Amino acid sequence: MASSIGGGEVMFICAERYRLELHWTTVIYEREGIAILEGAYFSGPVLKISQRINEKDFISLDMTEQYNIIIPDYYIAKFMWNGIDYGQNIILLKKTMLENKYVNSIPKLKGSDYFVIDTSKHEESTHAFHLTYTSYLVNENGELYNF
Repeated sequence: MASSIGGGEVMFICAERYRLELHWTTVIYEREGIAILEGAYFSGPVLKISQRINEKDFISLDMTEQYNIIIPDYYIAKFMWNGIDYGQNIILLKKTMLENKYVNSIPKLKGSDYFVIDTSKHEESTHAFHLTYTSYLVNENGELYNF
């Protein structure tokens, strides 16, 4: 079964088993191009089948499809963490940072927003061939941000 989220002209379908969500409680815009996501954690059905993640690592979130109308370039942000704790159905992330030259401009992230990350191309046999994770910014109502 696939879940779909739509908002205006942007719509995506992500197989439920591959859906990873990135949530946070507070965003601090430390400096240009950097957003600190406090209280960040991963959740979603894919955690039931995923391998353990590294204590210190990053993933590249590709939001180009959602932002292609207002950004004159690819919108790929680097999401980094330094420390993890496994909880029940979540992975708590420590010292997290979202980095991209546009991160401070559109939109200002709120604690109720979250990313839906499609991990379907990142199974062990295909992960090395895909450098980014297709991602979408969603508001508290589960709707895509529509620009």
